[in-house]
Amino acid sequence: MAVSLGLYVEGRSDKDTIPILIRKLGHRLRIITKAVSQSELLIGDKMARHVTVLLREHRDVDLALICIDSERVDPSVTKERSRTVERMLNRDSPVPVRYAIVDHALEGWLACDEEAIQSALGPRARINIQGNPDDHPTPADILRGVYRENGRKFRKTRDNPIIAERVRPVRISQRSSTFRVFEQLLEQYLSG
Repeated sequence: MAVSLGLYVEGRSDKDTIPILIRKLGHRLRIITKAVSQSELLIGDKMARHVTVLLREHRDVDLALICIDSERVDPSVTKERSRTVERMLNRDSPVPVRYAIVDHALEGWLACDEEAIQSALGPRARINIQGNPDDHPTPADILRGVYRENGRKFRKTRDNPIIAERVRPVRISQRSSTFRVFEQLLEQYLSG
């Protein structure tokens, strides 16, 4: 039997990119991706309605995974807030509902693999990212700067999926604790 994942993300870039990362981690499954307003992701009643609709439309979902950026907030605060909502959602859900914190945003994960960015920009591109991108409160600014330094304009919706296709997840895992948790969640609930 094929495994199915209901994936909630914050916007189009995440909707196009996070499934690529899941496949890069070796998971071959059906992914039903839904973009939800960031303002709704931590509101229990609204997420309960989203999960109910998902399960009504797709009865074969094995896990509902909600990916939320911490967006300039300490990830531990976002994690604590998500745990409260997660407990509430799991009281009535026939499938596990889990939150994965994307610290601070998806671009932080992608920027952890400089070779992937190099590949996306071309062999002459120069990449010089200081510090750990996972710690930067606005990691899209890192990629904007790298692209600008290489004479290009960074656009999330175009460039995030391109970088994701080139990443090696092990490189992200080495630098990002939130990506390691994301990996573990997928392994725990989706590996048969």
